[in-house]
Amino acid sequence: MSTNPNFGVWRPMAENVEFNALESNSNAVMAVADTVRTTLGPKGLDKLLIDQAMNRHVSNDGVTILLSLKAIHPVARMIVEIAERQEQMVGDGTTTAVVMSAEMIKEGKRLIKELGVHPTKVAEGIENGVRLACQLLEKEAKHISTNDIELEQVVRTSLASKLDGERLANLVISALRTVGENARYNGEYDFNKSIMVLRKTSTEDQVVNGIVLERNRMDPELPVEVKNAKILIAKLDLKPVKESWIKENNKYQEILLMENDRIAKSKEIVDVMLSTGANTILIASPEVDQAVEDILVARRVFAARISIDEIEHLSRYTGAKPVRVIEDLKRSDILGTAEHIQEDEDNDIIYLEGGRGKNMVTLMVSGTTKETSLERWRAAIDGVNAAEAALNKGVVPGGGAAELHVIDKVKGLRLKGLEQVGLEVVASALESIMRQILANAGFNGLEKVMAAKASPPSYGIDINTGEAIDMWKTGIIDPLLVKTMALRASGEIAKSVLRIDRNLAAEDLSQQALSESKR
Repeated sequence: MSTNPNFGVWRPMAENVEFNALESNSNAVMAVADTVRTTLGPKGLDKLLIDQAMNRHVSNDGVTILLSLKAIHPVARMIVEIAERQEQMVGDGTTTAVVMSAEMIKEGKRLIKELGVHPTKVAEGIENGVRLACQLLEKEAKHISTNDIELEQVVRTSLASKLDGERLANLVISALRTVGENARYNGEYDFNKSIMVLRKTSTEDQVVNGIVLERNRMDPELPVEVKNAKILIAKLDLKPVKESWIKENNKYQEILLMENDRIAKSKEIVDVMLSTGANTILIASPEVDQAVEDILVARRVFAARISIDEIEHLSRYTGAKPVRVIEDLKRSDILGTAEHIQEDEDNDIIYLEGGRGKNMVTLMVSGTTKETSLERWRAAIDGVNAAEAALNKGVVPGGGAAELHVIDKVKGLRLKGLEQVGLEVVASALESIMRQILANAGFNGLEKVMAAKASPPSYGIDINTGEAIDMWKTGIIDPLLVKTMALRASGEIAKSVLRIDRNLAAEDLSQQALSESKR
């Protein structure tokens, strides 16, 4: 087989076109899965990622590794996209989705090539098997609250394989408990609105009850600290007279008038802003006239630039409503408050504490190097996402136990004809998670899976001793949503790949059209 350099498509040989396409696509999936499967579980290993600039990064985060692959083969890229979607939707379980996808495709290929089962029959069996498996997992799930010990267990399980997992788990749990029920919006938890995760190598790990901004004051002569802050968030145009207008003018008198007008208008804007009673101005305007900054310094008003992305958090925490036009300054409800604002000049950060709005916390994650801090930051976000998924949809036994103990019921589903064999594909995928976790821990995965199957429901294998244990009692639990999303995603990709009977490059289609036109 050769590769089309323009489209990155593996081109099959003329003979056995269908099987060559299946073999090519299956090999691409296996190559991607083999890259990340050894990272699964608490004993999983790390990967050293090196980019073109020779920057290095050590990680065992599935989606981080997959996105660094720069996959060319179209089916390999589909696998990466599935992992990326899993990350966006749930924030965890990317490696699980890839491993199950690979297992389904491998088993499906065996049925098609060795037993001659038609791909559509296999796909229909997969669809039914995935649907039933998700239903069974949902029935087994337990719902938890922020005060339950299970919330801690979910976070610790999620971070067990991460760098400094235990320490990060304690930080994440502290942040979750601090915001508590305040993170509920429209009946569901949304920690993105309540917990900010900040990476800062120059500080210690800490949970701050409030908002921390990686910002400085606009000018070193502005106050360093404000108590009982009355906060105005400005998205106003704070450059009333553009410098380009002045530069384009070549008449001295007009230039002088425009310069005086610029200063007068800047003073007018600042006067109107301060007339609201604000003693703190957080500015999200694209440009700020130097005259505006100078007047704020003269008036001893705390002022800092913020990004558009930070507005939502600051508005929610302080109660301030962003001001976009001068007319908005006449409203009586635009100011927010905070008990204390202070800049840490040594670390270039600003603390806002005691806001009158929604309770929010900032989880500050450090690291000895840029690489380790980045990995710990990602891990902390994974822990928060796992907790959110667990609180919203419930939890199931971890370590692959939940999937393992629904296999018999999936196999017991009665389908018509050859669709039945498609259930074997799903069963193999369900078993693959525990098998891979145990293999990564140094055990014979197949042998230990058999031992777990013979144990009561919710039992799995202790990765340290190899003994069967009750995952519920041991506190090894996972969010239901991670399992069901990964299972559905792997089912979708498996059905798509198994139904492909030929890989066509653009030139193949051109040649085909040319041949037909000559007939």
